[in-house]
Amino acid sequence: FIMGLSKKKIYFIVFLSIALLCTAGFLWAWFVTRDIRKNVSGALNKTQKVEVKHLILTETKDHKKYWELYAKTGSYDSALKVVVLTEIIGNFYDEDKNVALSFESPKGTYRDEDKNVILEGETLIVSKDGSSILADKIEWGGKNTDIIATGNVRIKRNEDFATVSKKAVFNSDLTFFKIIGDSQV
Repeated sequence: FIMGLSKKKIYFIVFLSIALLCTAGFLWAWFVTRDIRKNVSGALNKTQKVEVKHLILTETKDHKKYWELYAKTGSYDSALKVVVLTEIIGNFYDEDKNVALSFESPKGTYRDEDKNVILEGETLIVSKDGSSILADKIEWGGKNTDIIATGNVRIKRNEDFATVSKKAVFNSDLTFFKIIGDSQV
């Protein structure tokens, strides 16, 4: 049978056979993987949540540690784009790699949408000069934004100055602050 066909016809039959096999293979693969494709596309549309224990986060700038923190637990919700950490301890470092500021808080929240950090509970911040802030809640919107402390705000500058108020607003490097509401010095 093959002897009576020309080379063109043989090449055409071989090409057509390969094309039909490839088409059949693609159709079979599409049919077999349709449930997998449905599950993956459905999972991508759902909220994803992550929970972690004993978390250490570090940020560096120009190969120098900028800040780091430890949290006992952490969670992330992709729908809300919110990170929640518990039992947090952390440090910010200066350009000489010395601790410039330390903080401790029972709970911290970071909202990705507005880059806002909220520390809640008896939150304590201590700077390298010995000044400290203790408050029920401290909010910070990122570099070059004011830091707002609310609820039982206690500020100490060495042994020379101490104040208690309902609210205080600090500049981003904690060199200037304003006390607001029922304050005692």
